[in-house]
Amino acid sequence: MSGAPSFIVIGAARSGTTALYQYLRRHPDIFMSRIKEPNYFAFEGCPLDFKGPGAEFVNNSTASWGEYCALFADAPSGATTGEASPLYLYAPQAPACIKRRLPQVKLIAILRNPIEQAYSHYLYARAQMIEPLASFEHALAAQPERREQGWQPLFQYSEFPRYGEQIERYFEHFDREQMKIFLYEDYLDDPQRVLGEIFAFVGADRAFSPDIARHTNMGGNPKNAFIQWLVMRPNPISRVIAPLVPYEVRQRIRDMISRKNIDRDEMPSAAREHLRMTLRDDIVKLQGLISRDLSHWLAA
Repeated sequence: MSGAPSFIVIGAARSGTTALYQYLRRHPDIFMSRIKEPNYFAFEGCPLDFKGPGAEFVNNSTASWGEYCALFADAPSGATTGEASPLYLYAPQAPACIKRRLPQVKLIAILRNPIEQAYSHYLYARAQMIEPLASFEHALAAQPERREQGWQPLFQYSEFPRYGEQIERYFEHFDREQMKIFLYEDYLDDPQRVLGEIFAFVGADRAFSPDIARHTNMGGNPKNAFIQWLVMRPNPISRVIAPLVPYEVRQRIRDMISRKNIDRDEMPSAAREHLRMTLRDDIVKLQGLISRDLSHWLAA
């Protein structure tokens, strides 16, 4: 369909999707939406009125089909077009919405150990200065209250990585040949191989080899809250700088400062055990769905 993507990276969050989006953007055969995470299919037809810290991220999602298609209007003739919105894996309505609009689309997912993903998501929120609780256990306990108060989905740390339920929903709507599913450890072990498979899957030259040295979106507990707020949250200083410095340069500076200003503490053992018990059934479900041994995800 003209003006719409031929492939979508549906997730998972905190599993390398930001880096993958950048690598796909650099491929000469591929045009990615100028906005990463338009989130259109996660909220199609729904009011965007989330509450709580960082709500502006989802409340500014692409709201109409016309706006969504406009994201691909500048694609060169013959280019493969795509977008990346990790919320599509989490949002229950997304598979049906994508199927209705784009029945032939190709879908890509990278799945990370959900126990590690939940903690990484928490550290990401801490680094972004939108998670006010300095204890992961307290943040897990706050999930029901935050859901009731209408906070954005990111704060459902133990619900976000229920990949078994999520992949099952996609299998109900799409042929498996339309989906390419990787594990995050596959990507870490041999990124060039995984990228080559993704490029070939979407119809691009698999031999293209992007620079994969840069790491983005590091999470952790800020050492200096003011410095972290200054580089991560909208503020008068950032609004003055924004028109003067190109976006990618600003992002590199932000990531460099943030990386030096955060500590990545180990996950508390009690929280790890809680997540292991909470997510065990879903990990077992996912094993069967994708025919991969995931027992190491449950190991101590």
